[in-house]
Amino acid sequence: MRKIIVFAIAITMVACSPSPKNENLAELTARRDSLQKEQSSIKTQLNAIEAQIAEADTIINPDDLKILKQITMQKNKIVKIDKKIIALENKMTAKDQKILLPVAVKEMQNEQFDHYIIAFGEVEAKNYAMISPEMNGRIEKIYVTRGQRVSKGSLLVILSTDALDKQIIGVKSNLDFATTTYNKQEALWNEGIGSEIDFLAAKNTKETLESQLESLEAQIRMSQIRAPFDGIIDKIFPKKGEMAGPAFPVIEFVNLKKLTIKADVSEAYINKIVNGQIVELSFASLPDYSIKTPVIQVSNVIESTSRTFEIEMEINNIGEKIKPNMVSTIHINDFSSNKAFVVPSLVIRKDISGNYVYVVNKVNNETIVGKKYVSTGLSYDENTVISKGLNAGDKVIVKGFHLVSTGVPVNVVE
Repeated sequence: MRKIIVFAIAITMVACSPSPKNENLAELTARRDSLQKEQSSIKTQLNAIEAQIAEADTIINPDDLKILKQITMQKNKIVKIDKKIIALENKMTAKDQKILLPVAVKEMQNEQFDHYIIAFGEVEAKNYAMISPEMNGRIEKIYVTRGQRVSKGSLLVILSTDALDKQIIGVKSNLDFATTTYNKQEALWNEGIGSEIDFLAAKNTKETLESQLESLEAQIRMSQIRAPFDGIIDKIFPKKGEMAGPAFPVIEFVNLKKLTIKADVSEAYINKIVNGQIVELSFASLPDYSIKTPVIQVSNVIESTSRTFEIEMEINNIGEKIKPNMVSTIHINDFSSNKAFVVPSLVIRKDISGNYVYVVNKVNNETIVGKKYVSTGLSYDENTVISKGLNAGDKVIVKGFHLVSTGVPVNVVE
């Protein structure tokens, strides 16, 4: 028991002994390693003494003694594991003292920067129609099917014209008689025979019947639905035998060759968009397809509610990939420069003095972090133009910038 007390006092004295002042890192590390070895040795000796005490104690029965020996063995294993852990910790500490924080930098030099106004427009077919007949009637025949391509003037649908056909037969019969009567009256009148009244009456009857026939034939044409332009039958709403009229669309008809895109743009850009300006159109549903086209119309009126103005583009729909009512993203270039200093927008930090970026500088063969206050210009696509505060050759930290601070040494990596 006296030996245990001596060892305990020794540990206490070591732990409480004051450390010399002004020790450098190497001296502190060496002293720590020495204390750790001494601590491990003391633990091993304590375990051995406890085992000896257990053997000398006659009160402890043999079975308990075996258990105590096993406990001592396990304690010695713990001491060995502690030694390994301490060795690994010391190795890591030594390694950490040599590692510098890795950062990536971008060297400032003139480069291309393009800024775009983004707008969203809806696609419309330039030639699109919901076709209805000009008169009421029952659908007698549908000559086309859905998806069919037809030429301008092609007959699409015809309404029943039984009543008109009968009227035309009667009018034509009367007109034949009236024409014969008129011709005879005209011949007599030319020879000075007969009265002028009879001649004029025959002429009037003939012309009246001709007008009636033209009116009936016009109604026949009104009963026919013909294609107003080349296009595709997209939908047919009624079926044969159903009623149709001017108020009820019969066919949805479209030509996909030429499309228009209209978009509303904030009034803030009214002076930055002009007729003829080239814009780029892209489509969310066609991720690999884009097209460039000029603006053909810029509205001169600001919409009072939304504070926007309308622009319009027209495109030739090659391959008919683009469909009406698709949404188009419109990129309108309003600024370009090939002499811009550009950095990722995220690297620009802010404090009470303004915006700044971290840069690296060489100081006594070390790469040290510095801070430069900057003025920013336009931003687009997660990049920002630095209009003031940087010079060509400055190296701005673009990766690891959130871990550094001014004056910290770093390691620049690719």
